Amino acid sequence: MAFLLPIEINDTGAFAEYWRLTHVQVDRVAGIVEAQLHGYRDQAARRAGKSPLQRLTFRFDQATMEDPYTLAVEDLYRAIREQPAGEDMPSRFAHAADI
Repeated sequence: MAFLLPIEINDTGAFAEYWRLTHVQVDRVAGIVEAQLHGYRDQAARRAGKSPLQRLTFRFDQATMEDPYTLAVEDLYRAIREQPAGEDMPSRFAHAADI
């Protein structure tokens, strides 16, 4: 599973359009789940072993998630899709296609 959504990288004119969940860390003591998406030019670049263009980190309060020991990848993608990009801002992945 991945998101398909073109996002410009740091005002460079280059776009990453394939966003794949690459890392998940659960801190039971702090009550936090952290997930990272890496953005690639496209799915072919990722499959060819190319380096990601950008990394985005998301943090979630563990209490808002399912049991982190049985947390499904789909649950993390759903949480990322719903997380606002900033105060009073919609999620940047709200309209991303799933692939």
